[in-house]
Amino acid sequence: MRHALALVVACVGVWPAGVEAGGHRDLAVAGTLETQVVECASLCTESEWAGPLDGTSSFTLISLEDLGIPNTNISRFHGDLVLSTPRGDLIGQDTGLWNLDTGAYVDVYTVTSGTGDYAGARGVIILTGTLDPVTGEGHSRYRGSVTMRRHR
Repeated sequence: MRHALALVVACVGVWPAGVEAGGHRDLAVAGTLETQVVECASLCTESEWAGPLDGTSSFTLISLEDLGIPNTNISRFHGDLVLSTPRGDLIGQDTGLWNLDTGAYVDVYTVTSGTGDYAGARGVIILTGTLDPVTGEGHSRYRGSVTMRRHR
């Protein structure tokens, strides 16, 4: 998992701060989030994001699969994630790896649409941190890029 995390961090570190072309604007984003597991039929979380994507997200687990790696407790997860901000919502899918012994995780939030200022948004945001499977509390960092339509 350390090698996968290093590769993801290395790739994210080369994204530009902000580029405009073809009627679109690429916004580089980085910040932190605090997470809490909330009650639902599967596994759900709510997170408070700080930074350029200041807002609250809701995650709903779709699948959780043990990777079957000997002497580890690492699972692959996939779910729906909606980040609500004062500027609009970012809507997408979240896929990652979670060590259920330590709580450490890395995931990719693929933004597929949005509302408000984020209407038509696309993007990739990498999240790294911990979500303690016992307490249900998490602390993480995010970094990525969101492409939006330029407002005239």
